[in-house]
Amino acid sequence: MIKPFSTKQIIGIFVLVIFVLGVGYLKTREYFLPTAMIKIAGQTLKVELAQTPLAWKKGLSGRKNLKEHRGMLFVFSETKRHAIWMKDMNFPIDIIWIKGGLVVDIMPEAPPAAPDDNNPPVYLPREDAGGVLEVPAGFAEKYNLKIGDKIEKLD
Repeated sequence: MIKPFSTKQIIGIFVLVIFVLGVGYLKTREYFLPTAMIKIAGQTLKVELAQTPLAWKKGLSGRKNLKEHRGMLFVFSETKRHAIWMKDMNFPIDIIWIKGGLVVDIMPEAPPAAPDDNNPPVYLPREDAGGVLEVPAGFAEKYNLKIGDKIEKLD
């Protein structure tokens, strides 16, 4: 005959389940960033907003790809020459530095690092920027993006 759980055992199981779910939520939360719609080069893009040091460090690393008309917008707390590295990247991207709503530099077709590369490529803009937009490789050429072009947030 199966003995029923005691009240203490039920409470213990409940606390354990809540703890596991809480840890799981906190761990996965770092992978789900807020999104926004932006317009650049006549195109509307849905971008994830990387607004924290953890999100800046992780970026797009570890992902398999980036769909067309998607991107990641790094929103930095200060304007400076923000370096972008290609650590654990699996695909090439176009890197677009932004300041005051304008494109200030573009690194087209930035290749990913080799899987065993301990010194992944790092890219720096020619001038200070307050944000960086990462989009699929070829975006800048396909839509004739130029330095001085405007970027605007739609929502």
